[in-house]
Amino acid sequence: MVCALCAAVFLVFAGAALAGWLFAPVPVGAVLTGVAAFVLVFTGILSISWVRYARRFYALAHSSDCPVAAVGERLSVTFYGASAEKVAAYVRESNALAPLPERHTREEWLERSQKAKEIRTRALGEAQAVSFSPVCPADLLQLTGKTLVLTRKTYDTYRSFWDNSGLSALSRLLIADDPA
Repeated sequence: MVCALCAAVFLVFAGAALAGWLFAPVPVGAVLTGVAAFVLVFTGILSISWVRYARRFYALAHSSDCPVAAVGERLSVTFYGASAEKVAAYVRESNALAPLPERHTREEWLERSQKAKEIRTRALGEAQAVSFSPVCPADLLQLTGKTLVLTRKTYDTYRSFWDNSGLSALSRLLIADDPA
């Protein structure tokens, strides 16, 4: 769909360039041709990047190498090559870290980063982790058969999706911050 949208945008600009050459003075056609060339490069890069991103996401969603996926508050997804209990402990400890103040120093940021790195090393060790920025709920349906680790807040925010999509029946939902 993204590729089709990019192609449609390019065709609009290419049509404007063609109209500029046919019906306008030469400089207008040349400028519009340059704009169409820029749009072609930009949309080409966008569509190729999106295809690569989607291919990698769907490959990991169906891979048995990463049996656990953590779903963040804005539907970001991180695939882990570790057990669900280790990932839940990692998510629980990571969420317990105090957030940075609105105005923070570089030292405060480095200290928090170091604590987060220590938690990751202690909880997950050398386990593989691949993160993806927020996805749409339809893409989450690809995560069937995986253990999904999420916080109570994430579950409550998207409760209707979890309950009505059938994903909770086809995957194991593990709420990280609920007592075991």
